[in-house]
Amino acid sequence: MKRQDRYLNKLKVYIEDVQRKSILKRAEVIDVPYEDYSDFLALQGHIETHLLNTVGDLQGSSMSYYKFRDLIQKKKKKKTLPFEMREIEDDILKILVGFNRARNFQNHEPESLITAEAKMVEEKHLLPIEYNPIQIINYETCTLEFLADMYKSYKELNNGANKVFESMMLDYEFLLGTKVEIIDVIAMNSKGMAHLEAVKLASEIQG
Repeated sequence: MKRQDRYLNKLKVYIEDVQRKSILKRAEVIDVPYEDYSDFLALQGHIETHLLNTVGDLQGSSMSYYKFRDLIQKKKKKKTLPFEMREIEDDILKILVGFNRARNFQNHEPESLITAEAKMVEEKHLLPIEYNPIQIINYETCTLEFLADMYKSYKELNNGANKVFESMMLDYEFLLGTKVEIIDVIAMNSKGMAHLEAVKLASEIQG
């Protein structure tokens, strides 16, 4: 989340810089290199995938906060929960549901995309696609508005993740019965191949 904050700030500074230069040039149409958009998207996309999986994955083999909370709720209903647990706020649950939907949409290629694009072609919002030759459309630029929309989308994700994180900390403090402090510790040694052992073992367990 700290890394996402840093990338969002870089994107915000980039957008503001382009806007300032466009005012000086008195440009009516503001375009930016599509490569810059792609770079920002790659940085944010990696973090988005990790956050959505860590927070919103409900699959049986997953490890997420939403799954933890779902298990708590099910055990409470069955009265089989062996410890006390605070109730989760409705607004946090709503965010978790949204994260789960976003996670499910992002992690596969839905057929609805084909249906939506076919509909747009029929309504002439997109150029008709030829069967042969296959045309690959590449963009050299995109509008600043397009880039700013990406910033807005990831900023909303960031706000939701921060609220969920606060809820996670409240749960942790409730279970421990004390205030929890988070500190950053700088390791004296480099991170090396030994750290991949847990990932390899988890992959084997997963099958």
